[in-house]
Amino acid sequence: MRLGVLLVVLASATAVAQPTPETPGGKLFEEGRELAKQGKYAEACDRFEKSYALDAGVGTELNLADCQEHLGHVAMAWRMFDEAAQRLAAEPVRQKFARDRADALVGKLGTVVVKLADPNAAGISVAIARRGVKPAAEITERVDPGAVDVVVTRPGKPTIEKSQSVAAGATIVFDLGDAKPPPVVTVAREERRRSRVVVSYAVAGIGAGVFLGGVLLGLVAKSQYTDATKDCPVIGGKVTCDTAHFNDAQSAGTLADVGTVIGSVGLAAVVGGAVVFLTAPKDFVVTPMASGQTAGVAISGTF
Repeated sequence: MRLGVLLVVLASATAVAQPTPETPGGKLFEEGRELAKQGKYAEACDRFEKSYALDAGVGTELNLADCQEHLGHVAMAWRMFDEAAQRLAAEPVRQKFARDRADALVGKLGTVVVKLADPNAAGISVAIARRGVKPAAEITERVDPGAVDVVVTRPGKPTIEKSQSVAAGATIVFDLGDAKPPPVVTVAREERRRSRVVVSYAVAGIGAGVFLGGVLLGLVAKSQYTDATKDCPVIGGKVTCDTAHFNDAQSAGTLADVGTVIGSVGLAAVVGGAVVFLTAPKDFVVTPMASGQTAGVAISGTF
């Protein structure tokens, strides 16, 4: 029924609107209409396209749009009906027919919005779903549902390629603001002054070594004291040794005192190293941060 209405509307077309049978374009047009009646839309579209190339009449465009819709090329059909409606401003009846057909397809299409940072850049080109479009700050395009690729090329600069999926009746946005030079993105942090950190580590390290040395001396002194007094009897609650064993016990006690002093010095050094670290001035450091859409540089300074 729809095809019959289309043919009735086209039957009232003037010679300017569609080719006449006597012309090459007219013959192809008539062949296309016969093939469309038979449901052979692929062959019909081929005839209409060739006819339109010879004579770009509105009638041929409307038939070609109908044919493309039957083949599932909804976005292409919508553009043709929409363009035909604009061309038929002087023919309200046929214009309404073309506009109604275009409006009926809108719900079956997705909408793509592309935002460009510099649409006036020299040599820039934009393709949406493999179809070239005129660059603008914001481009709106109707597309068939599914995956949609957007490609922006600019001489001397990297090509921008983005892809998203859109459903019928839905709208997706490609914000290509990253076509501009990437902004500097930095992250600030505070770090202890490096020279003071090195000193604190050195002092604490030496202190730890000295402390361990004192502990070892203490252990040796304890062992020597035990050996010196193990054979001495206990009289009146006191260890009583002969002169030789007494001197050995005294030496062990002296060694223990030395170990205690050394261990204390080492422990004090460890504490001193910690104090040096905690009281070290801080440097303000700005480090780089980068992602797929941002990039930064490193800056540092002392405060």
